Amino acid sequence: MAELKKQSIRNLGIYGVIRQAEVDDTLQPEGSLPEALNFHFDRKGVATTRPGMTAIGSTVSAGNPCIGIHNIQGNTAIVVFVASGSSTVYELQSGTWTQIGKGVGGGIIRFVDFANRTILFGPAENSIQVFAGSNFSGSSGNPINPDDLWYVNGTGNGAYARIQYGKVHKSRVYVAGDNNYVPFNSRLWFSSVISSSGNITWTPQSDYVDINPADGEGITALERYSLELLVFKPNYTYRFKTSGVDPDPLIKVGTRSQESVIEGKRGLYFHHDTGFYRYTGGYPIEISRAISDVVNAIPFGNYDDIVAWRDEDHIYWSVGDLTLTEPKGSSLWTNVVIRYTESSEIWTIYSYANEIRRGGPFITGSSSSIMVGLDSGVVAQFNKGLVDIGEPIKFRLITKWYEWEGIESIKVINKMVAMAEKGMGMSVMYQIDDYEDWMTLTPDLRKLVTLFKSSTKEFNRIRFKVTGITTSESSVFLGLKILDGEFKEIS
Repeated sequence: MAELKKQSIRNLGIYGVIRQAEVDDTLQPEGSLPEALNFHFDRKGVATTRPGMTAIGSTVSAGNPCIGIHNIQGNTAIVVFVASGSSTVYELQSGTWTQIGKGVGGGIIRFVDFANRTILFGPAENSIQVFAGSNFSGSSGNPINPDDLWYVNGTGNGAYARIQYGKVHKSRVYVAGDNNYVPFNSRLWFSSVISSSGNITWTPQSDYVDINPADGEGITALERYSLELLVFKPNYTYRFKTSGVDPDPLIKVGTRSQESVIEGKRGLYFHHDTGFYRYTGGYPIEISRAISDVVNAIPFGNYDDIVAWRDEDHIYWSVGDLTLTEPKGSSLWTNVVIRYTESSEIWTIYSYANEIRRGGPFITGSSSSIMVGLDSGVVAQFNKGLVDIGEPIKFRLITKWYEWEGIESIKVINKMVAMAEKGMGMSVMYQIDDYEDWMTLTPDLRKLVTLFKSSTKEFNRIRFKVTGITTSESSVFLGLKILDGEFKEIS
């Protein structure tokens, strides 16, 4: 047998996750990974286990999902949880979640800030409430009177508008979402311009525009971007510029989830049935081809529940449970969050013990971070700590297949090293050819450099897996080096 050239598997994650369903291993660039769960690549060239989550205060509503999250005027943390079809609003007061209001019904609760006021609204009749300094209320004593200003005539006896979506744009408040008006919920209302005292008025019988009811779809999201108000439907996007809308949709992609739409530093991002997109003012660009099978595995029933949040360089989407079709069967990934890095345009994937149902800024007098509302009744600080509210973080990554000296040659590795920082609890395994089993090289990387002297089985191709559990410190996997091996050509 001839001597196998020394090989180095380094620069992990430079290109993030690129799935085998999209690019075959022979074309995968060095530094890409077909699978990485609960790793990130912010430190270029290495794979770092992700941070955890730390509870903010005690459990808010045990066993119940979060359906709303907000920072009133950027400094007061508000969350909404639903139980038995009824929603309750809580405020963080001196580290304790305190009830300050009740929502109407159990539908999604959203908020709009304008001037020095915050409106709470949901899909039920008469659900609009105003924050009055210490609680939410719909009474006529508030600066905005929902009982008077949101009553709409024209549906028989008249009714309160069921508002599901709202945004401030060019000093007006725009709202939509009432299925009672025009076919397919296509009506967009707008308020008066905010006065110098911070008040608005409504004339809903006349101050509205119908967004192309003939397209057969209803409004599903509103988002301000640059000088435009974007009006989303499941498969269309319209640009509203105060004087009217584009006569035709911007492009035949839209979204089913208001919460999937989020502005980052490089554009506006959103989910559509066909993938994740970035809009910068022209034609939306699909950005998720590298993880196409992950995107395709999102159940259709989850589309309208996808939620997004962001930090200084990353967009996160919580997409629920996924069943991934693998070459040799399928696997279940639970409570998945997919993460896009804006600066490097790479993807990685996280999994959590509980589903994240809402995410947003968490701003105090001394710090700014992210808070998330879970399906378990807990609110947590995101990317904080080493575990997920007491639950250890399970991680793994799998390299692409390697065919050194050609797939037709038979090879064996006699000596190799694995490099890791704080690798306690991190194991390295390998898989060869068409074998289903993974063979363990070592159960623990206790040093910066761990040497393996035992020979592998003979192989035509080989790939490696790193697995472990984070409980006490974050681990960093630096890579592998093949120091000694042999190969022979097939005769």
